Amino acid sequence: MARLPDVRTVLLALADPADHRQPVIERAAQVSAALGARIVLFHAAFDPFLTTGPLGGSKRMAQVRGRHVAGQIESLEKLAASLRRRGLTVDVLVVWEEPAHEAIIRAAIREKAQLIVAGPHQKRGDRYTTLRLTDWELLRMSAAPLLLVRSADGAKTSGAVLAALDPTHAKDKPAALDTALALHGARMADALGVEFHVVHSVPLAAYAFDETTPAARRAVRDERRRQLHALLQKAGVSAHKIHVPEGEIETTASRLATQLPAQLLVLGAISRRGLKRFAVGNTAERIIHEAPCDLLIIKPDGFRPRLGRVRKHEVILPATTGIVSRSDVS
Repeated sequence: MARLPDVRTVLLALADPADHRQPVIERAAQVSAALGARIVLFHAAFDPFLTTGPLGGSKRMAQVRGRHVAGQIESLEKLAASLRRRGLTVDVLVVWEEPAHEAIIRAAIREKAQLIVAGPHQKRGDRYTTLRLTDWELLRMSAAPLLLVRSADGAKTSGAVLAALDPTHAKDKPAALDTALALHGARMADALGVEFHVVHSVPLAAYAFDETTPAARRAVRDERRRQLHALLQKAGVSAHKIHVPEGEIETTASRLATQLPAQLLVLGAISRRGLKRFAVGNTAERIIHEAPCDLLIIKPDGFRPRLGRVRKHEVILPATTGIVSRSDVS
């Protein structure tokens, strides 16, 4: 039976600490409480206007940056106080770094976070949900599991956990990744007290010419179901139900998540470009666009992001802020 390390720290990345009406906060609180994990409220406070120009390197500008950082810490402390009253363990961390996605990844590494929570996404005028640049880069570069809150108007916080698995390991998908997806999905479902479901789609192109009769196609799906049972048994977990529909996974997973309904879709992200230049595959991208619920994105073992150098700017915090939270300023 495979095992995952306990989730002891959840890094909640907030783009705007002053906005108290963020569904991502409630989602992170719900998951952290269920897992018994502490929360690190994190913000990358960087403003290019405070680093450029003739005064960019002056002590006066360093003090301005310090007041900006102090204001962000104060906003996070207000959020932290509300969460602490609910019995959660919460720390606050603000850094002066850019780009934001690299700052979030570095913070997760420093804090030994086993889960990053980010979002929500912004809506476009068409039927798709567009990821902010930071969310998209996190999806590409985060080695830690990434929980993306689906929508700005509130994600589902009830319903099943659904994991999209592929026992055939198509498109160079490593077998160990499916085991990790099953483990993460089962753990989340158990912690949240909801059903755990598994889905694997059989595209019509997967049938050979001699497998076009209904009986032959049913036999193929039964074999895939058997493979999924074996995969779950190897992982040491069980599912409430295994779904093996026909069609493309980006369509069937979204439809099933709506029907169950599911509050969380667990998805593996792989790349054909290798681990050093990770690019999210087209299938994963389409599922992300179509999914009606939150997404838990898992990377293969061995993935390590390639981060750039941190640009250093002096930050002088106000002497009388009364702030006791930790902040990293660089």
